Amino acid sequence: MEIITGHDPAAMNSAAPRKATITDEHRSEAKRLKAIWDRTQHPSQAAFGEKYEIGSQSAVGNFLNGLSALSLKAATGFAKGLGCDIADFSPRLAKVAAEISAMVQGDEDDFVHVSRVGVTFSNGRGKLVFTEPHKARLAFRADYLRKLGVSPSNAVIVDSDGESNFPDIKDGAVLLVNRGATQILPGKFYAFRVDGELIIKPLFPQKDGTIKAIPVNQDRELYPELTIGPDTEDFEMIGRVMWAAGAL
Repeated sequence: MEIITGHDPAAMNSAAPRKATITDEHRSEAKRLKAIWDRTQHPSQAAFGEKYEIGSQSAVGNFLNGLSALSLKAATGFAKGLGCDIADFSPRLAKVAAEISAMVQGDEDDFVHVSRVGVTFSNGRGKLVFTEPHKARLAFRADYLRKLGVSPSNAVIVDSDGESNFPDIKDGAVLLVNRGATQILPGKFYAFRVDGELIIKPLFPQKDGTIKAIPVNQDRELYPELTIGPDTEDFEMIGRVMWAAGAL
């Protein structure tokens, strides 16, 4: 071990903690995080930093503007406060979080049984809401859910119907929905209710405050776009679709 003696400034500086070097990856993370921040309702930076244990107002601002490299603790706080996944702005830290969770859990063969509710979401023109008793649960590897950034308490399985999102989501596909991810990221699939219908569509926030639901299937005669505005009375965001499975 090197022992520093005397008052050599160079030696003292080499022993002092150094601020993490800001890389292009860090700046890209900050840019994605800032975009999510700008389109999300939230308290002031000072209040947000205190509530979600990120730090002071200046710490929050530095993370958002790429002046400080995001830490896992800060990323966890931002994801919780903004209603998104860490992977939405930092795949790097999402991977770290998954690895830590796997080590803490210890047993990677552990399975989580996710509830499968008796409702069908439209993957087509729209199907009216109906209810049934819960169906048999589906088992997911715990480490796989961690990799997706989905808490078991927020995970739910639903069925889909229709071909408006073909080929991305096939008719009859079974979907895993993360109810904890309600912040809209452009182009991601979401489950939502509007005007009494349960629908799965990619969503695109617009500058005028509306939201466009745009089917993947390009047949607009069968599958028109849907606009959700501030005056839409019956609208409820349920969560982001994280996984889909269907027959080949």
